[in-house]
Amino acid sequence: MKTKSLTSGPILTHVRDLALPSSIGLFFQTMYNVVDSFYAGEISTAALAALGLSFPVFLLIIATSGGLSRGASALIANAIGSQEEDKQRRYIAQSISLGLMVSLLMTITGMLVAKPLFQLLGGTGECLAMAMAYMIPIFVGSVFFIITSLSNAILIASGDSKTFSKVLVVGFFLNLVLDPWFLYGGFGLPAMGITGIALATVVIQIGSSLFMVSTVVRRGLLELNSWHVLLPDLKTYREIAEQALPASFNIMSVALGFFVTTYFLKSFGDQAVAAFGVTTRIEQIGLLSTMGLYAAIMALVGQNNGAGNFDRVRDTMRVANRIGLILSLVTSGMIYIFARRLMQIFTDDSAVIEIGVECLHIIMLVQWSYVMTSTHLAMLQATKRPRYGFFESVLRKVLLPLPFFCVFVWAWQFEIATVWWIISGTNVFMTVITVVYAQWVLRHLGRAKMGV
Repeated sequence: MKTKSLTSGPILTHVRDLALPSSIGLFFQTMYNVVDSFYAGEISTAALAALGLSFPVFLLIIATSGGLSRGASALIANAIGSQEEDKQRRYIAQSISLGLMVSLLMTITGMLVAKPLFQLLGGTGECLAMAMAYMIPIFVGSVFFIITSLSNAILIASGDSKTFSKVLVVGFFLNLVLDPWFLYGGFGLPAMGITGIALATVVIQIGSSLFMVSTVVRRGLLELNSWHVLLPDLKTYREIAEQALPASFNIMSVALGFFVTTYFLKSFGDQAVAAFGVTTRIEQIGLLSTMGLYAAIMALVGQNNGAGNFDRVRDTMRVANRIGLILSLVTSGMIYIFARRLMQIFTDDSAVIEIGVECLHIIMLVQWSYVMTSTHLAMLQATKRPRYGFFESVLRKVLLPLPFFCVFVWAWQFEIATVWWIISGTNVFMTVITVVYAQWVLRHLGRAKMGV
């Protein structure tokens, strides 16, 4: 079994080697989404709004695959650190097995609930039809999203963030070709509109999943010499689920928060919804330089926690937080300055641009809070303490902003800028709570073997 030990050697070097490839890959993944948004905007403002409307529903797939991968990665990394090879093999095989079962359930559920969810968000007419045309192929291909994500989790736990980064880079360039081809047709294909954008994504995910699984098998991390290794082991399923469910609900609460925000934004019209969808993608661009830190923390903290090297866990967090804070301040400053030009890349609708610029100018003031929250949640996940992440996200995305939305947007009918200030304020508040709790855990790490 080919793995890389992260329990010795310079921490800064390990963080760089893990975070940099991951950030590069995530940059191209985000640019991938940018390309999708660009071509949706070429169709119409309604298509762009449909893509924004689809985002929280699409995030349900991301939440499922992300939760499974985070839970599996934490367990695998800890097993690598404690040098328990039997556990490593069991967690790897059963995570793939569980992923296959969950993806089937996800496809069925998604096909049933997508339209009611879109309607709940205010989707009607052309916008609703386009949102459905985009999401149906995505749900059908959800198995490939989940298997790709799990394969990446296995590789990251073993110290490899480069392979998936390369896959994301190739996927981006393929998308540059497939999006316009499937959208407009040609070379024997009919024009498929927004459905073509979704089908391009599914085709690329099929190739990505096949390559990632083959890499895991080739390195001896997953042995498929017998199909019995994939048979459900309920005890291991439970172990993975205990780590994965809070992480999934954590990510899913982001979708729920998106639902809540979109629900209140719809009173400002389709242009507000479209602007919110675009600014969300621009925010992702701003976070790209720091998002690789999550993968680095998961691998480094996971392995060292499993090995009992708790001082090294603390040192990892000091290094990662310092890097994350510096990078976030630089990138958010750049987005603040070039907010209008960035909005103009996605749309020429002046109303959408003005709403988006105002949003970015407010949100970028607190972008650092997202990074500090993310690094500390990664540490808690890697030390097998995932439950707080769910608590934090539900409060930050739903329970705290909801009453303010009701009062200021519905009852008092404040301007749309109030929405952005409410989001920013709750983010900063929850960042303070998260950092205080996570630092308490770090100080007491190693004094108790059981998670909290």
